[in-house]
Amino acid sequence: LHNLVFFNIIYGEGGLRMKILALDQASMITGWSVFDDEKLVAYGKLEMPKGSSVGERLVIIRNGVKALIDEYQITYVGFEDIQMQASVGNNVQTFKVLANVFGVILELCEELHMPYSVVSSVTWKSTFAIKGRQRAEQKRNAQLYVENTYHVQATQDECDAICIGAHIAKKNAGFNWT
Repeated sequence: LHNLVFFNIIYGEGGLRMKILALDQASMITGWSVFDDEKLVAYGKLEMPKGSSVGERLVIIRNGVKALIDEYQITYVGFEDIQMQASVGNNVQTFKVLANVFGVILELCEELHMPYSVVSSVTWKSTFAIKGRQRAEQKRNAQLYVENTYHVQATQDECDAICIGAHIAKKNAGFNWT
């Protein structure tokens, strides 16, 4: 694999490819997935220590995302947009913390000159027809999609990250990078 990176492509043995890091970011558990074009190559989660402050978690998330970018030679990052949720208790405080997490990832991408996109949950769920009346049902349906498509057992956070990555890969599939 050559180290020639131009915007969101990388030149390797098979020609030009995207190496996507997708994130379902949160302040306690951030799900992540890595796609090489449309192929899922890795997934996992960054878990924050119990009792850690918001500031400590932001540092862990930033360092963890940077380590993933370096380890997998990422050329493109996609992460989920944030929104106020009426069904979540203490919504304003939760939204503020998620905004901090969002900002840390955004700032890291800008610092690294890393191309990125922000994907709304409605958008990636629509791409794969993931439906449900309640959030829990949608989460379970995302897990079922991942199990049936990629034949892996993953947590809800990991599945959401896989779906975000798959959405970005699908959106860019067939693009002629030459």
